[in-house]
Amino acid sequence: MVKFAVCDDEREIADLVSEKLREFYPDECEIKSYVDGKTLLADSVRELFDAFFLDIEMPGLDGFTLVEKIRADNPFAKIIFVTKNTELAHIGYLYGAFRYVRKFALEEELREAALSLKREFDLQSEFLLLKTPFGEVIRAVNSIRYFEVKGHQVTAFFGDTEERVSGTMNEYEARLKNVGFIRIHKSFLVNFRFIEYVGKTTVTLIDGSTLALSRNRVAETKRKLLIFSRNKVQLCSNNPVKNF
Repeated sequence: MVKFAVCDDEREIADLVSEKLREFYPDECEIKSYVDGKTLLADSVRELFDAFFLDIEMPGLDGFTLVEKIRADNPFAKIIFVTKNTELAHIGYLYGAFRYVRKFALEEELREAALSLKREFDLQSEFLLLKTPFGEVIRAVNSIRYFEVKGHQVTAFFGDTEERVSGTMNEYEARLKNVGFIRIHKSFLVNFRFIEYVGKTTVTLIDGSTLALSRNRVAETKRKLLIFSRNKVQLCSNNPVKNF
Protein backbone atom coordinates (compact mmCIF):
# COMPACT_ATOMS: atom_id res chain seq x y z
CA MET A 1 0.00 0.00 0.00
CA VAL A 2 1.42 3.35 -1.13
CA LYS A 3 0.40 6.43 0.86
CA PHE A 4 0.12 9.77 -0.96
CA ALA A 5 -0.42 13.26 0.39
CA VAL A 6 -1.72 15.89 -2.06
CA CYS A 7 -1.67 19.57 -1.13
CA ASP A 8 -2.88 22.48 -3.25
CA ASP A 9 -4.77 25.59 -2.14
CA GLU A 10 -6.92 25.17 -5.26
CA ARG A 11 -9.34 22.43 -4.22
CA GLU A 12 -10.14 21.47 -7.82
CA ILE A 13 -6.45 20.82 -8.53
CA ALA A 14 -6.00 18.78 -5.36
CA ASP A 15 -9.08 16.72 -6.23
CA LEU A 16 -7.94 16.21 -9.82
CA VAL A 17 -4.47 15.03 -8.78
CA SER A 18 -6.03 12.65 -6.25
CA GLU A 19 -8.46 11.32 -8.83
CA LYS A 20 -5.70 10.64 -11.35
CA LEU A 21 -3.53 8.91 -8.76
CA ARG A 22 -6.39 6.55 -7.98
CA GLU A 23 -6.55 5.70 -11.67
CA PHE A 24 -2.83 4.93 -11.82
CA TYR A 25 -2.88 2.98 -8.52
CA PRO A 26 -6.40 1.46 -8.54
CA ASP A 27 -5.86 -1.19 -5.88
CA GLU A 28 -2.76 -0.16 -4.02
CA CYS A 29 -2.87 3.38 -2.67
CA GLU A 30 -4.21 5.57 0.10
CA ILE A 31 -4.58 9.27 -0.70
CA LYS A 32 -5.15 12.21 1.62
CA SER A 33 -5.91 15.59 0.11
CA TYR A 34 -5.21 19.00 1.70
CA VAL A 35 -5.76 22.64 0.79
CA ASP A 36 -3.23 24.09 3.25
CA GLY A 37 0.29 23.13 4.24
CA LYS A 38 -0.24 23.51 8.00
CA THR A 39 -2.80 20.71 8.15
CA LEU A 40 -0.69 18.46 5.95
CA LEU A 41 2.38 19.05 8.09
CA ALA A 42 0.50 18.11 11.25
CA ASP A 43 -0.62 14.83 9.67
CA SER A 44 2.80 14.07 8.19
CA VAL A 45 4.25 13.86 11.70
CA ARG A 46 1.74 11.13 12.60
CA GLU A 47 1.67 9.31 9.27
CA LEU A 48 4.51 8.08 7.10
CA PHE A 49 3.56 9.18 3.60
CA ASP A 50 5.51 7.65 0.73
CA ALA A 51 5.10 10.61 -1.62
CA PHE A 52 3.92 14.21 -1.49
CA PHE A 53 2.33 16.13 -4.38
CA LEU A 54 2.78 19.78 -3.43
CA ASP A 55 1.80 23.08 -4.96
CA ILE A 56 4.74 25.49 -4.70
CA GLU A 57 2.87 28.79 -4.40
CA MET A 58 0.48 28.52 -1.46
CA PRO A 59 -0.43 31.01 1.27
CA GLY A 60 1.05 30.29 4.67
CA LEU A 61 3.41 27.35 4.19
CA ASP A 62 4.56 27.26 0.57
CA GLY A 63 5.77 24.05 -1.09
CA PHE A 64 9.49 24.69 -0.54
CA THR A 65 9.02 25.43 3.17
CA LEU A 66 6.86 22.33 3.51
CA VAL A 67 9.56 20.13 2.01
CA GLU A 68 12.18 21.39 4.45
CA LYS A 69 9.90 20.55 7.37
CA ILE A 70 8.76 17.21 5.95
CA ARG A 71 12.34 16.08 5.36
CA ALA A 72 13.11 16.45 9.07
CA ASP A 73 10.86 13.47 9.87
CA ASN A 74 10.65 11.69 6.54
CA PRO A 75 13.94 12.09 4.62
CA PHE A 76 13.19 9.41 2.00
CA ALA A 77 9.71 10.55 0.94
CA LYS A 78 9.32 11.39 -2.74
CA ILE A 79 8.44 15.00 -3.51
CA ILE A 80 6.54 15.98 -6.66
CA PHE A 81 5.85 19.68 -7.18
CA VAL A 82 2.66 20.58 -9.01
CA THR A 83 2.83 24.16 -10.25
CA LYS A 84 1.94 26.62 -12.98
CA ASN A 85 5.30 28.38 -12.56
CA THR A 86 7.91 26.50 -14.61
CA GLU A 87 10.74 28.69 -13.35
CA LEU A 88 9.96 27.84 -9.73
CA ALA A 89 9.56 24.18 -10.65
CA HIS A 90 13.17 23.93 -11.76
CA ILE A 91 14.26 25.36 -8.40
CA GLY A 92 12.40 22.44 -6.87
CA TYR A 93 15.23 20.09 -7.83
CA LEU A 94 17.40 21.95 -5.31
CA TYR A 95 14.98 20.62 -2.71
CA GLY A 96 15.45 17.05 -3.89
CA ALA A 97 12.26 16.92 -5.94
CA PHE A 98 11.53 13.62 -7.67
CA ARG A 99 9.53 15.34 -10.41
CA TYR A 100 7.64 18.51 -11.12
CA VAL A 101 4.30 18.56 -12.89
CA ARG A 102 3.09 21.65 -14.71
CA LYS A 103 -0.58 22.42 -14.18
CA PHE A 104 -1.17 23.25 -17.83
CA ALA A 105 0.09 19.75 -18.75
CA LEU A 106 -1.24 18.07 -15.64
CA GLU A 107 -2.63 14.80 -16.93
CA GLU A 108 0.30 13.89 -19.20
CA GLU A 109 3.07 14.83 -16.78
CA LEU A 110 1.27 13.41 -13.75
CA ARG A 111 1.01 10.08 -15.53
CA GLU A 112 4.77 10.01 -16.19
CA ALA A 113 5.52 10.97 -12.58
CA ALA A 114 3.14 8.34 -11.21
CA LEU A 115 4.57 5.55 -13.38
CA SER A 116 8.12 6.53 -12.46
CA LEU A 117 7.13 6.47 -8.80
CA LYS A 118 5.68 3.02 -9.31
CA ARG A 119 9.01 1.75 -10.66
CA GLU A 120 10.79 3.25 -7.67
CA PHE A 121 8.36 1.74 -5.18
CA ASP A 122 8.74 -1.63 -6.90
CA LEU A 123 12.36 -1.59 -5.77
CA GLN A 124 11.13 -1.94 -2.21
CA SER A 125 10.00 -5.48 -3.05
CA GLU A 126 13.47 -6.42 -4.30
CA PHE A 127 15.27 -8.62 -1.79
CA LEU A 128 18.58 -10.41 -1.50
CA LEU A 129 19.00 -13.82 0.06
CA LEU A 130 22.38 -13.55 1.76
CA LYS A 131 24.45 -16.40 3.16
CA THR A 132 26.11 -15.55 6.47
CA PRO A 133 28.17 -17.62 8.95
CA PHE A 134 24.97 -18.04 10.97
CA GLY A 135 22.72 -19.09 8.13
CA GLU A 136 20.71 -17.47 5.35
CA VAL A 137 19.00 -14.10 5.80
CA ILE A 138 16.73 -12.07 3.51
CA ARG A 139 17.32 -8.33 3.36
CA ALA A 140 15.48 -5.59 1.44
CA VAL A 141 17.78 -4.02 -1.15
CA ASN A 142 16.82 -0.52 0.02
CA SER A 143 17.97 -1.30 3.57
CA ILE A 144 21.56 -2.02 2.52
CA ARG A 145 23.78 1.04 2.84
CA TYR A 146 26.92 -0.42 1.32
CA PHE A 147 29.14 -3.45 0.90
CA GLU A 148 32.80 -3.50 1.90
CA VAL A 149 35.41 -6.08 0.99
CA LYS A 150 38.60 -6.72 2.96
CA GLY A 151 40.77 -9.45 1.56
CA HIS A 152 38.22 -11.99 0.36
CA GLN A 153 35.59 -11.18 2.98
CA VAL A 154 32.51 -9.12 2.01
CA THR A 155 30.46 -7.33 4.68
CA ALA A 156 27.02 -5.77 4.15
CA PHE A 157 26.18 -2.71 6.27
CA PHE A 158 22.62 -1.89 7.37
CA GLY A 159 22.90 1.28 9.42
CA ASP A 160 23.95 0.18 12.91
CA THR A 161 24.22 -3.50 11.99
CA GLU A 162 26.41 -5.49 9.63
CA GLU A 163 26.57 -9.01 8.25
CA ARG A 164 29.50 -10.97 6.88
CA VAL A 165 28.23 -12.49 3.65
CA SER A 166 29.41 -14.98 1.06
CA GLY A 167 30.08 -14.09 -2.57
CA THR A 168 32.42 -11.63 -4.23
CA MET A 169 32.19 -7.88 -4.63
CA ASN A 170 32.11 -8.29 -8.41
CA GLU A 171 29.04 -10.52 -8.08
CA TYR A 172 27.23 -7.98 -5.94
CA GLU A 173 28.16 -5.16 -8.29
CA ALA A 174 26.81 -7.06 -11.31
CA ARG A 175 23.58 -7.92 -9.51
CA LEU A 176 22.91 -4.48 -8.02
CA LYS A 177 24.26 -1.95 -10.52
CA ASN A 178 20.83 -1.46 -12.08
CA VAL A 179 19.01 -0.94 -8.78
CA GLY A 180 21.02 1.98 -7.50
CA PHE A 181 24.37 0.66 -6.27
CA ILE A 182 27.62 2.38 -7.30
CA ARG A 183 31.14 0.94 -7.11
CA ILE A 184 33.01 3.96 -5.75
CA HIS A 185 36.20 2.07 -4.89
CA LYS A 186 37.51 -1.45 -5.25
CA SER A 187 36.54 -1.92 -1.60
CA PHE A 188 33.10 -0.23 -1.58
CA LEU A 189 29.76 -0.73 -3.34
CA VAL A 190 27.30 1.93 -2.14
CA ASN A 191 23.53 2.37 -2.28
CA PHE A 192 22.98 5.79 -3.89
CA ARG A 193 20.03 6.50 -1.58
CA PHE A 194 22.45 6.95 1.31
CA ILE A 195 24.95 9.22 -0.46
CA GLU A 196 24.95 12.81 0.76
CA TYR A 197 27.99 14.24 -1.03
CA VAL A 198 30.66 13.16 -3.51
CA GLY A 199 34.04 14.76 -2.88
CA LYS A 200 37.41 14.37 -4.57
CA THR A 201 38.64 11.41 -2.52
CA THR A 202 35.67 10.46 -0.33
CA VAL A 203 31.92 9.91 -0.44
CA THR A 204 29.94 11.22 2.53
CA LEU A 205 26.85 9.28 3.58
CA ILE A 206 23.70 10.80 5.07
CA ASP A 207 24.78 9.72 8.58
CA GLY A 208 28.01 11.75 8.22
CA SER A 209 30.33 8.79 7.74
CA THR A 210 32.79 8.78 4.84
CA LEU A 211 34.06 6.09 2.48
CA ALA A 212 37.11 6.13 0.24
CA LEU A 213 36.50 7.18 -3.37
CA SER A 214 38.91 6.20 -6.13
CA ARG A 215 40.07 9.20 -8.17
CA ASN A 216 39.38 7.35 -11.40
CA ARG A 217 35.78 6.70 -10.27
CA VAL A 218 34.82 10.28 -9.31
CA ALA A 219 33.23 11.27 -12.64
CA GLU A 220 31.42 7.93 -13.03
CA THR A 221 30.13 8.08 -9.45
CA LYS A 222 28.71 11.57 -9.98
CA ARG A 223 27.18 10.55 -13.30
CA LYS A 224 25.45 7.49 -11.87
CA LEU A 225 24.29 9.39 -8.80
CA LEU A 226 22.62 11.98 -11.03
CA ILE A 227 20.96 9.30 -13.16
CA PHE A 228 19.69 7.32 -10.18
CA SER A 229 18.48 10.48 -8.43
CA ARG A 230 16.35 11.24 -11.46
CA ASN A 231 14.87 7.77 -11.12
CA LYS A 232 16.27 6.09 -14.17
CA VAL A 233 16.80 3.06 -11.90
CA GLN A 234 14.98 -0.04 -13.06
CA LEU A 235 14.83 -3.60 -11.83
CA CYS A 236 17.43 -5.78 -13.49
CA SER A 237 15.26 -8.89 -13.20
CA ASN A 238 11.74 -10.01 -12.41
CA ASN A 239 12.95 -12.34 -9.68
CA PRO A 240 12.00 -10.87 -6.28
CA VAL A 241 14.67 -12.78 -4.37
CA LYS A 242 18.22 -13.29 -5.55
CA ASN A 243 20.43 -15.89 -3.94
CA PHE A 244 24.04 -15.14 -3.04
